Amino acid sequence: MLLSNDAIYLNQTLTSQAAVFDFLAKQAVALGVATDSGAVLANLQEREALGTTGMMDGFAIPHAKDASIKEAKVIILKLTSGIDWQSMDGQAIDFIFCLMIPDSQAGTTHLKLLSQLARLLMRQPVKQALKEAPSPQAILHILAQELES
Repeated sequence: MLLSNDAIYLNQTLTSQAAVFDFLAKQAVALGVATDSGAVLANLQEREALGTTGMMDGFAIPHAKDASIKEAKVIILKLTSGIDWQSMDGQAIDFIFCLMIPDSQAGTTHLKLLSQLARLLMRQPVKQALKEAPSPQAILHILAQELES
């Protein structure tokens, strides 16, 4: 399942992009999504070096495509305060959708997910609802409603 309660982490006190990437790589292994946190971490860093994954209004969509990733998964982080991400609008990032994609799905699942999330984040009411969501269940409910429509 791409989205699940156990892959949503609220009120995280991470203070840098490097700390976020390290956390995401370790959680990918802890969730059984990946087998090598070092490979996932390197992949997240390499992708970011190509250009920012920081979108607008405090959202970022970093992604890793790697052979050590066994299943596609979205890991969601909501930070207690914004961090510098060199986002498109220069705003600090406090809400992260991280896409973990197996190499074999790089051109299909990855692009479809990225496109759906990017479209979703163009809608102000959705962004506001996500930022105000009090629980992982609330975030899943919003995403389920919006991704179906």
